[in-house]
Amino acid sequence: MKIFMGKKYSCDVNYQYDEIIRKLYEVEGCEFVSQPEDADVIIFASTCSSTEGRIHLIIDYIESILNRKKEGAKTYLTGCLARGFLDSDSFSDVTQWLNTHIDCVIPNNHTNDLLKDLLKDQCPEYPSESGAVLQVDDESADIYISSGCAHKCSFCKTTFQKTPLTSMDIKDVRKYIDMVDAEKIKNLYVVGMNISQFGLDKENKYLLPSVIEYAEEKKNIERVCLVGLAFSDAIRQGFKYTLRDSKKVSLISGSIESGSNRVLGLMDKGFQIEELLEFYHFINQDSIKYLTTSVIAGFPTETMEDVEATIRVLSELKPYLDFVGICKYMDSSFVRSHSLEQLPKETIQEHARVYSKFLKHEGIPFNIIR
Repeated sequence: MKIFMGKKYSCDVNYQYDEIIRKLYEVEGCEFVSQPEDADVIIFASTCSSTEGRIHLIIDYIESILNRKKEGAKTYLTGCLARGFLDSDSFSDVTQWLNTHIDCVIPNNHTNDLLKDLLKDQCPEYPSESGAVLQVDDESADIYISSGCAHKCSFCKTTFQKTPLTSMDIKDVRKYIDMVDAEKIKNLYVVGMNISQFGLDKENKYLLPSVIEYAEEKKNIERVCLVGLAFSDAIRQGFKYTLRDSKKVSLISGSIESGSNRVLGLMDKGFQIEELLEFYHFINQDSIKYLTTSVIAGFPTETMEDVEATIRVLSELKPYLDFVGICKYMDSSFVRSHSLEQLPKETIQEHARVYSKFLKHEGIPFNIIR
């Protein structure tokens, strides 16, 4: 079976592309090809829907590939574009186009369903479980424990789609941690769109602390990294005690977005910057937990005073900062922050430049996300 994988368009939260490739490499008879004309199967696994322009860009790309596919080739699509739209009328043309032109549109948290359908002839025993997926290499394992988020930040590009919080069963998380430990893999990455809310949908409890404590007991896991931590939940639910006591949690990936309480309020982030700083200093009392974070440059109404407030926060967090992403604000008509006064592109560019100049001067690794 010859397989063509479409271009990668998604952010790092989308794990489907790499997971699909990794699993198909393990199946005898699967061959990846560089031209869609040669493929028996075409997979678009890395789709994005952050703006209307992004949606139509990807659809144009997909159409260009479909125009080249050979007769009888089967097509699959997953990623963010596979989610349902809350305002179905406004996006009915997108949904209709996908359902007409793609053979199988698979929800982005059901990657195993795609693989099961694709491999049913070669691997009829392929598991039917869906949801979070385990990725493993020689040194690291990624466990995607949840997808979706119950928050509605005003700028979030996923709030216009159906992205309900979906957690893996806690017993399955423990099973995967046991597997990682048994394989003597040192680095465990616990990943999700908002891992802080893990368990809230199934058991009405915040279960991430119990996941951390379970991994803490394992002999061979040396390092735990938390990717997708929402500080508002972590602060409100008292995660700071578990994180302070953990000797294995060494990296946290979570977005600050701004150091200005005024801007944080407009974003509906759910915390004040003083709470964030107290929280992060507290959890580092016994062992350091490095921080990968992001800030938004040019959020509507952001002033240079707001930028300076964010820089002061980054300066205070410097001992912990591992990496900072500078995200230039990109407006879209279906986010609530669209109703705020928008900044000119030149101002957004200038705010991003100020952030990057500070980070470069301080020797803090960063990039600018356009």
